[in-house]
Amino acid sequence: MKIPKDLRWQQTGKTLGQGGQAQVQEVVDSLGEFTGMFALKGLAKDKPLQAYERFYREISAIKSLQHRYIIIVVDSSSPQDDFHYYVMEFIEGAIPLQKVLNTTKNPYHANPIAALDLFRMLVEAILACEINNPKVVHRDISPSNVLLVPDGTIKVIDFGICQVEETGTITLTDEGVGTVNYMAPECESGATGNIEIHSDLYSAGKILWSAVTGQRAFSREKPAFTNKAMSKVFPDYPDIWHLHHIFAKTIRNNPSDRWQSAKDAIKMCNHIRRLITNGYPPIEDIFERCPICGVGSLEKFEGSHMVFGNPNPSGIFAKRCSYCGVCMAIDLEILRNNLDKMKLME
Repeated sequence: MKIPKDLRWQQTGKTLGQGGQAQVQEVVDSLGEFTGMFALKGLAKDKPLQAYERFYREISAIKSLQHRYIIIVVDSSSPQDDFHYYVMEFIEGAIPLQKVLNTTKNPYHANPIAALDLFRMLVEAILACEINNPKVVHRDISPSNVLLVPDGTIKVIDFGICQVEETGTITLTDEGVGTVNYMAPECESGATGNIEIHSDLYSAGKILWSAVTGQRAFSREKPAFTNKAMSKVFPDYPDIWHLHHIFAKTIRNNPSDRWQSAKDAIKMCNHIRRLITNGYPPIEDIFERCPICGVGSLEKFEGSHMVFGNPNPSGIFAKRCSYCGVCMAIDLEILRNNLDKMKLME
């Protein structure tokens, strides 16, 4: 891609990214108004009308989303110009999230608090899209479209296939729709489901799973609750199992089973953080670790059938901690039903 000589933005010779529709070059401002390096995304020539329409929708969407976790646009062309581009901030040392997830430098691996912080930043960016006027759905939130900044924060980039409220979607026939395994089912080619904020929350849930496990996301939803559940991936780290509550409202095939607003996701994120930092055991571990002392296990004992009544109320069982001695009444039917529901999710 050659940037016109009369354009104020002059390339340094470094290519930052390449795609079928556009190229990203490192540039500097020859007028000196903006100091430092910037990234110029230029649309390739001789593209169909749809490509130009979608490019300017992307520009409009990013400009309207003024948020610390979303990339900032400082300049752009006009539709009537010969060269179509926009210039965004360039953050020295920022790298795509995908480049660290499967490496030994992954800061989120087996670290539920750090992974929750990443998830919360993603959801705050999604909330900015949700409350924006008009509302924006990114449709392709994936590790390659999230920059990890040296200070630990993130920048969501590439709104190239975003959907803007009341304007429909513009899909090109010569390219994929989104990132396989991270995009919601309704965003796939040929799908007819309603694309909404719950679609981006699905993707954020998949990123959370990838971040904490250090693995590439799986193609469908059920594995998150069966062979790729946190209790299976991390059998010796029950604190991580609490993340199930996030996956239960994001990585679901049916959009109605997901959160419909990013606000609810942020609320649960804060709650899960409290569960982990305060040492609450997950439901799968309820008999293995006393929720009071955290040392002993809950066990049946002599006379337990009449501790909370003579006999105990129907379905209620008494258990005693082997270490601190505290006695607890447990409805095993409720416990078992919830454990079964976890395994049946998809």
